[in-house]
Amino acid sequence: MQRPLRPGCRARARGFTLLELMAALALSAIVVLLAVPSFAGAVARHRLQAAAEQLAHDLADARFEAAQRGTALHLSFATGAQWCYALALQAGCDCRAAAPCQISRVQAGDHPGVRLLHAEDARVDPLPGRSTGGDALLQAADAAPLRVALSPLGRPRICAPGGNVRGYPAC
Repeated sequence: MQRPLRPGCRARARGFTLLELMAALALSAIVVLLAVPSFAGAVARHRLQAAAEQLAHDLADARFEAAQRGTALHLSFATGAQWCYALALQAGCDCRAAAPCQISRVQAGDHPGVRLLHAEDARVDPLPGRSTGGDALLQAADAAPLRVALSPLGRPRICAPGGNVRGYPAC
């Protein structure tokens, strides 16, 4: 039961004042602004890992495809701002434009924010699955680089040159 108010007394209002709401809003904005850069770094690392995993998968597919076709296949790279790589039937097949010699092609636009810093073309022989060359260094902004290398037996391996990427061994 509520007590009646005495004359001249106001009832105490419940809720927040405008000053309290503004302080809470300012504090929330500061927390969000501090979290955005780390979120952007996480997105960049995820894009880099996705590009490295796709390249490793494509290298493994090249081994299978070479065995299935019974002929050597070539992986050719182009570095720079518009980097690309293509699995091709012949060496020197340019990956920058679609060509009949290509089996598959990946371009920089498929992995925004990821750069191909260095690459060495690869050749995958059909039997017994041997390969020569095949090395690529990928990097994204605010992320440590990842290296994708092809072993002499045609097995791709992803490693971190600095050894500071969680989930990948040091090179």
